[in-house]
Amino acid sequence: MNQKVKNISTEEQLLQARERGLQEAAEIHSMSAHGKVFGMDAFSWINPQMDTLSTVITSFPFAAYWIASHDQVKSCLENYPEMADNLESLILYDRTLLNVNRNILDNIPNIVCIEGISEALEIQKAMSHQKGVLLFTTGNINGVEQKEQFEQFVALNR
Repeated sequence: MNQKVKNISTEEQLLQARERGLQEAAEIHSMSAHGKVFGMDAFSWINPQMDTLSTVITSFPFAAYWIASHDQVKSCLENYPEMADNLESLILYDRTLLNVNRNILDNIPNIVCIEGISEALEIQKAMSHQKGVLLFTTGNINGVEQKEQFEQFVALNR
């Protein structure tokens, strides 16, 4: 039996590795849909661009329940204060204080600041839920692990 061994050049290997890397990066840094949780459409997003995130939140057809880091919230609300009108609740998972202009926060009915993603998700679970969109964003070096934690939460609460 004659077997052919396919030799791949170093250049070809590098091109394939780059393509895989770009595909993985696109998957990580784009908004991911996770189906329904508590009757809401659930999404997660690692390292969203603030202008794109603001546009997405303001374009949701229902109020948003946003679980995020302090820096993301501060950046978005200070640069795009109109997005607060589409937020039903805001849960910070990495600080116990939100350092944003009070006038911007007046339009958000529910704001919780807590340290820990598990705790933030439990608070979201305990809140009354209306028709809306659940959005989890993260922007730090542990983003992939935090997204996985959110995905586990969604899987347990469908």
